[in-house]
Order: sequence, then structure tokens, then C-alpha cells
Amino acid sequence: MTPTFTAYLLGPLVQALHRDHPGLTLEVREMTQDRIEAGLLADELDLGIAFEGPHLAGIAATGLFAENLSLVVTADRPDAADRADASAASGARDRRSMPVARLAGQPLALLSEDFATRRHIDAHFARHRISPPIAVEADTIQALTEIVRRTPALATVLPDAITDDHPHLAPVRLDPPLPTRRAALLRRDNAYRSAAARAFTRLTEQVVRDRGYAPA
Repeated sequence: MTPTFTAYLLGPLVQALHRDHPGLTLEVREMTQDRIEAGLLADELDLGIAFEGPHLAGIAATGLFAENLSLVVTADRPDAADRADASAASGARDRRSMPVARLAGQPLALLSEDFATRRHIDAHFARHRISPPIAVEADTIQALTEIVRRTPALATVLPDAITDDHPHLAPVRLDPPLPTRRAALLRRDNAYRSAAARAFTRLTEQVVRDRGYAPA
């Protein structure tokens, strides 16, 4: 899978797989989407979790959910009125948006430029002619969440779903929002699908539904 999914999707997937199929062994590799697709075509991988879009010939993609990116801040920040609050009635998130122009003076901690997510963020900033000060660059999402948790003056931009299991973090919608990306389960077209691969596919679709991610 591509790196952002290891931060919020891998844990629930492994939990479900171990619960329903404790005899299976799962090998997880974190890599770029082009390497995933090459590995699938070479029969080195059974399945990949990445994004919809142009794919190499021979790759079949099944849409999983829509991934939204937002500004992510510590939940203890004074401007918490802009953050996500859990609704007691439905568990839905009630968020006020922040104009993207306000980020011009907001110090950020972001993934390094090697990541597709960073390039996605930079392109959005460029479209709106802003250049927020980059205080920290990191090559793991865990590093960013820990930095933002401990440094309230900093914010990051990450998938909303990362905050679901991090109560110390809160997402803030940007206006205009970053373009939605669509997560997809990838496999080699017409490849043999083992019973384990079929079971993992079903579990992935079930976990996505259970966690309430927006349909692809």
C-alpha cells in the first residue's frame, strides 16, 4: 500500500483479518504506486491499495472510498472552534471551514516532496497562490502527528481519517478543499486469485463500510 494508508487503514484491516482468519500470514509492503503496479504485473504482489487514476496496462482497480485531506491541528489548540467535534447524536463531524488563504502565515509540518500526497498539497497551494512557511518536513506520518500533537503552533495536511483514531488531533476543512482522491484496491487483471486474496478483498470492503468512509 502507499504510505498514507498505513497510518489509518492498515490497523483495522489486520485486526479484521486476524479475527476472521487467524491462520493467515499477511506480508505488508509500503511503496509508491508505480512500484505496486509493477509488482502486481510481475506476480510479486497479490493486491495493492493505492489510488484510482491512470494505471499500467493489465491493472484492474476496484474503487474503495473517497479520501479527503484537511488541515490537521492539535485538539487543544485555542482555535478549536474550527476543529472537528464529535456529534453526540450521530458521531458525525461538525466542522467549520477555514479559507485556504489563511494558511499563508501558518507554519506547517508536511511530508517530504518525495510523497505523492505532498505534491498533491503543493499543487493545491500553487493554484491558490499561497506559500505557507514549511517549518518541518518528515518522511513518516507518525512523525507529523507526534510533532503537531506536541507543537500547537504547527499544523499539517493529512487525510481526515487519520484523526479518527487520534483524539488529540482534529481536522479543519479548507475552503476551497483539496481535490478528493479515490482509494482503490489494485490487482493484476485476469490473475489467479487465491482464497486468501479473495478473503482479504471482502474484509477490505467491509472495513471501509464499517468505518463510514465516503463511497468512491
